[in-house]
Amino acid sequence: MVKGGTAPTNTYLGLFTSQTASTVPANTAVLSTSTGVTEAGFTSYARQAIAAASWGTTGAKTIWAQSTRGTTAAQVSLPAAGAVYSTAINGFLLASASTAGTGLLYSNFDDSTAIATLALGDVVRVTPTFGLLG
Repeated sequence: MVKGGTAPTNTYLGLFTSQTASTVPANTAVLSTSTGVTEAGFTSYARQAIAAASWGTTGAKTIWAQSTRGTTAAQVSLPAAGAVYSTAINGFLLASASTAGTGLLYSNFDDSTAIATLALGDVVRVTPTFGLLG
């Protein structure tokens, strides 16, 4: 539960193409603006809902060689690419809405390697994990 607030019913997982395979948008970045975060735009792309109940129990985790407390949700599959997409996908994001909304978290893929291209029918699968260093 969010301290002093209500946890969202859903968060929404998307893919970003801005930044690089080893950098993420700033915490001040704004979704859907030319000065913020650029999302993937392949044919059939859409953010996918993650129900609050999908997130596991928060506990000790090692994320990117950092000891932290965190949680993982069930793997999310994005829609299959409806055409070849040659823009590099550098990571995933969690947002407060299925379109626009507030960016809650940005992460590169765990091996810091971009998905260079998608072929027709390729499916991107992400197992979202986040941790809080403190």
